[in-house]
Parts: sequence; structure tokens; C-alpha cells
Amino acid sequence: MRTILVIDDHVSTCSTLCLILKGFGYIAVGATNAADAEREFRQHAVDLVLVDHGLAGITGAELTTQLKAIRNVRVLMMSGNPELKEKPASVDLLLPKPQLVPELMAAIASLVAAKVQ
Repeated sequence: MRTILVIDDHVSTCSTLCLILKGFGYIAVGATNAADAEREFRQHAVDLVLVDHGLAGITGAELTTQLKAIRNVRVLMMSGNPELKEKPASVDLLLPKPQLVPELMAAIASLVAAKVQ
């Protein structure tokens, strides 16, 4: 089974995404802040990071740059910010929020199947 680290500072969003991923057969690990995200990333063999752009105190791009310095991993970022039109360098795919479950799961499946460069 593939492991996905879900990072969102809104607890309900993080929990909901984890439940959806588990329903699709993934192992989902949630984190609601940067420190927890780094700890979980180090503890688990994460295949994909699903991160919100707007985290408390740090952007998702800054956090994923830090995580990729530890180990290269695929990153899917979601953002409700209409100003963010280009994906940051540390991100493989940027999706707008809200996202329908079928489209989100298709994006996750394609990233998980792709080899990390």
C-alpha cells in the first residue's frame, strides 16, 4: 500500500482527506503543522505529500522544500488562493480548492504511479 502524508492546518480538512484516502486503499498520515509534518515524514516511507498552500507560519512550498531536502518525494499542493497560478518549484502538481474527489484521486494516482526523479 502507498503512504500519503496529508498536511493541512485545518484539522477537519486534514481528517476528511485522510478518511477519503483510506477509503481508496491508501495509508494516510495527517499533520496539522510543519513540525508534525516533518516528524511524520521522517517516521514513514511517504510516497506522496498532499499539502495545503496556506499553512500557519509557513507556506506549503517552503515546507515541501524542507521535506525534499530530507528525501525526494512527489508533492501535490492544493490552494484556495486564486492568486497562486503557477506551481512552486518544490511541487509536482498544483490543484485549486475545492476539488472533487474523483479528480483529486485521479491526480493522486498519477503522481503515486510516477517515478520520483
